[in-house]
Amino acid sequence: MASHTGGGGYGGGHDRLGTAVHAGRQVRDKSFHLNEIRKKNRAVQLEIERLDAEAQTRRLGTSQFDAIERKYDQLRAEVAHLQGALTDQNVVLDACVNAVDGAAQVEALRAKRSALATANADERRALNEAFERRVTLESGLKEAEAQLERLQRDVRSKVDALPGGKRAEYETLELENERLTRREAEAEAEIEKATAELQETERALGGDQVKQRALALRDKTRDLTERRAALREEKEALALSPEEQRERLKEQIRLDKETTARAEQDIVDLQRAIHAGESKLAGARHELNERDGGGSVESMDRADKLEKLLAQERELTEFIDNFEPARARALNDADARRVAIVAAMERTARHLSLKGNVPNQRRFKELERELAYKQTQVANAEHTNERLRTEKLERQNELAKIDELEDKIATELEGLRGRMSAMEKDVERFGDFPKLATEADETRARLTRELASFGARKDALRSIVNKRSLAHERRRRETQSGDAYKNLERMEVKIRTAEAGVYAAGEYIKGKESETDHGALRRNLDEVWEALNSELQKRAMYT
Repeated sequence: MASHTGGGGYGGGHDRLGTAVHAGRQVRDKSFHLNEIRKKNRAVQLEIERLDAEAQTRRLGTSQFDAIERKYDQLRAEVAHLQGALTDQNVVLDACVNAVDGAAQVEALRAKRSALATANADERRALNEAFERRVTLESGLKEAEAQLERLQRDVRSKVDALPGGKRAEYETLELENERLTRREAEAEAEIEKATAELQETERALGGDQVKQRALALRDKTRDLTERRAALREEKEALALSPEEQRERLKEQIRLDKETTARAEQDIVDLQRAIHAGESKLAGARHELNERDGGGSVESMDRADKLEKLLAQERELTEFIDNFEPARARALNDADARRVAIVAAMERTARHLSLKGNVPNQRRFKELERELAYKQTQVANAEHTNERLRTEKLERQNELAKIDELEDKIATELEGLRGRMSAMEKDVERFGDFPKLATEADETRARLTRELASFGARKDALRSIVNKRSLAHERRRRETQSGDAYKNLERMEVKIRTAEAGVYAAGEYIKGKESETDHGALRRNLDEVWEALNSELQKRAMYT
């Protein structure tokens, strides 16, 4: 009951609001806006019809405009041709005026023209040959791509014909190959990055003297540390008793003998493996030569076996190639160990011989003081050597600067000698007054001849230019007096007028649209309507 009453209150409230409060104003506002919209719609339609008519007229005049454009292009090409002919005539005129023999000059120009024509023909022929080569290369590339696709299809068909295990192994190998390829690319990128960082570090280190000095000191510290460790070991060895030294030497000799024996055994094993691999490879080759394939699967299995055997052959070949260097290195290591053993035995014998000459505590302290004094002398000598090396570098730099100054002085002296000789020649030439007078007369006569020649050329060019100007002016007047030109001007005026009208109509439409925009009023009315509806529903609920 309440809902029904509320619904009736909603409709009844709206009717009462429309009839009692704003009925007349709503009717007037609605009709006014509708009439304004109809007027503007009609004005827009009329403007569109007018623009369509003008566009139709413009389309009808397009043929005349195209004819005028074609005529313009034809005249432009003719003017360009005439300009080229005028240039050729100017060249011929210059050659004939400046030359003594005009016929010979004309023949020279004809020969030059034929040479240029021959060069153009050669260039055209070369371009045609290059184009043909390009076409041939493109066709060859397409054929190679097609052949590659056929090979890929054949390989795919052979792979599909493999048994399940072989196919799975092939797919696994392909995945492993892709993974290794990606890993190789990543490793190359990392190597390039590390190389770039190393180069950057080296450049930074090369430009920093402090870092270079620090590296040098670090290397020197490492060398001194190794030397101190060696001296400490030698001191510890000297501190041992003769029996302990003899036992240590025996142990070292035993270890060296074991190492030498293992190296010799490895060499023997490697030789046996080489002989076994060679015999196996020979047997496999003999078996492959005797057998022939029947089916595709057997041929693929045979190809796999052949590939494995070839891989083993490559490994064996590489091992054989590297066997002699490895054997030489092993022998060198053995020789070095023998030399070390002999040196150790000699050192032990020398120590045993010096057993009776072992210094006492006082003598040992004197030796320590003498060692400290020698170390001080060595340090002073190194300091002096460093200072002398620095002074030597400074003197070398000064000598280099002196050499550069000597080179510059020699160059300047050579230039001054050249200028002096040129000035002497000028003095001699200017001192010969009769010769100077003769040269001046010759120059005056040459300039007079050139002036007369240029005057004649000027008159000839002026007459030619006048003729061309008159012809151009006559053609321009003919073009302007033609109906096509007048129609084109009228069409241009119409186009400008139409564009102005379109712009004005657009501005008028934009202004009217902004005036008739009643969106805000509609939103306000919707808000008032919702507020009144909610109020009426509340009243209906309480009644």
